[in-house]
Amino acid sequence: VALLRQRGFRQAIIEAYEYKCAFCGLKINSPDKLLWEVEAAHIVPHSSNGKDDIWNGLALCHFHHWAFDVGWFSLQDDYKILVSPKIDSLPSDYGKMLNFNILGILLNIKSKIFLPQSKEMYPHQNSIRWHRETFFR
Repeated sequence: VALLRQRGFRQAIIEAYEYKCAFCGLKINSPDKLLWEVEAAHIVPHSSNGKDDIWNGLALCHFHHWAFDVGWFSLQDDYKILVSPKIDSLPSDYGKMLNFNILGILLNIKSKIFLPQSKEMYPHQNSIRWHRETFFR
């Protein structure tokens, strides 16, 4: 039952966000077109009594799912991206892919996340606030 519930949550989230990362917009699937890179991320995790519903989820690529879960970014009530100022204090060789600073680029983002077309599917304010107050560093 739990696996079926998780699969339903995942499918509902990634469809609501049109198979793209709410943070960066990455939209890509496998060469056989069977698997999408985007994941369904819980805003409030199961371990903190988070529910498997559309208002407690975001579609995020693997990297942004991890960064959200560990507190590198969160969301303001208006869905603008809130980035941890601790990124500035990382050693210069952290967060780089080749010569591209993938963590540092977060500091320049002042936009809102990509949201579902229907406002009824937007993340709930209580979930966002909980994440910001609990995980955001």
